[in-house]
Amino acid sequence: MSSDYTLARLQYATLVNRDDGNKIISGLAERWEATPTGATFTLRPGLTCSDGRPLNAADVAAALRRFADPANGGAGVAMAFGPGASPAFTADDRARTVTVKLDRPWSDLLVGLSLPNSGIVCAPGLKDPGALAQGPVPGAGSGGYTLTSARRGQGYTFKLRDGFTAFADYAQKPQGTRPKTLEVSLVPNESTLANQLSTGALEYGAFTGPDAARFRGGGYTVKVAPLLRMFVVFNQRPGRPGADAATRRAVAQALDPAAFNKVYGGRGEVMRSWSDSTSPCASTDAAPVPATDVAAARKALDGATLKITGTNAVAGGAGNAYVQEALRAAGARATLRNVDNATWATEVLGAGGDWDLTVMAHLNFPGTLTAGALMLTGEAPPKGRNFGAVRNADFTAALGRVAAAADRDAQCAAWARAQKALLESADVVPLSTVPVAFVLGRRADGVVVNGAPDPDNFRVKG
Repeated sequence: MSSDYTLARLQYATLVNRDDGNKIISGLAERWEATPTGATFTLRPGLTCSDGRPLNAADVAAALRRFADPANGGAGVAMAFGPGASPAFTADDRARTVTVKLDRPWSDLLVGLSLPNSGIVCAPGLKDPGALAQGPVPGAGSGGYTLTSARRGQGYTFKLRDGFTAFADYAQKPQGTRPKTLEVSLVPNESTLANQLSTGALEYGAFTGPDAARFRGGGYTVKVAPLLRMFVVFNQRPGRPGADAATRRAVAQALDPAAFNKVYGGRGEVMRSWSDSTSPCASTDAAPVPATDVAAARKALDGATLKITGTNAVAGGAGNAYVQEALRAAGARATLRNVDNATWATEVLGAGGDWDLTVMAHLNFPGTLTAGALMLTGEAPPKGRNFGAVRNADFTAALGRVAAAADRDAQCAAWARAQKALLESADVVPLSTVPVAFVLGRRADGVVVNGAPDPDNFRVKG
């Protein structure tokens, strides 16, 4: 899933892009004017779809309209327009402008429209969206590459489009030329991936384990960034232990985020919020988080039954096992179900399981606090995404102020209140990041922005 998400930008360009620090830069739009309740984008002149047909403002508005339609269940819609929003889109082909009007404030509009989820699908793809899931659809793309073949479970081939001019212009400037063909192989085993990278069969790979150490020096480029943000979330439905704030605080006291970090090699960042310090406005203050105190935890947890359900997709669930043992050391009767990611999503995210707490392994692609916050407020499944049924009025009120903030200072002030509310009540327990090492081969260069590679900007040197 993460590979598909990253590669989507090759085929489907976004109105804007994000540079490091969430700085908004040009995409299909050459300029824009934005407020918390909407934005007007002026498209670059001469844009085309992958079949050469002109890409005009009406096409872009139609693509955004379909993306935002709740009937389509599009991922990333809440991140782009706000939860439950009903945005309106208008276009002026002569002026090359697309206007987005929101029915309520949402200060992350530009960030949301920079994500691959909001990539613009041209008319042929909108007419036959089912075909997009099966393989290439001629003329559907708006990005710099076209998909020429898809080998399910094995890889993809992309071809560079002649004359495409809307690539992101990042502050980082990779060396070399943009490849005319990108061959993408899906290699699930990191040792196999390392072998292929070391022989030159591949020029890029991403590693969360020890194989990355093989590429220190020797002409390789290694760029390390946070991949997963790990934090505990409780099931706060009535009758569950997590509905009690004292129990949640005791669990937080039983856990040592630094020890959790060591489970994954100690290379991550101990977090003070549900995201790390690379996210704008993320707290680095330890004060709101209950400090590790096993003796104090034992007073509340001795003899308590706690059911942990966790995904084994990250190092076989090693972090889940640490949490279980830490809670047992504090006197709790802690049981653990380490399940595959699909089962975990059904039982925990879908609220179909018998669980009290989980270690959330958050793939925070946007690199923002908002991405995690959207899972901690609002309706519980199936109506919403609040899988722990968190009810924190101060947090929800602060999120409203975040959404209406007109500038970064106001946004960070509101986020400070939101984080304080959630952390002091131990609705989440921050742990650590699990970093990923992006390794570029001797002949390759590229950029990693906001913790993720942009395949649009891979280069071949020499």
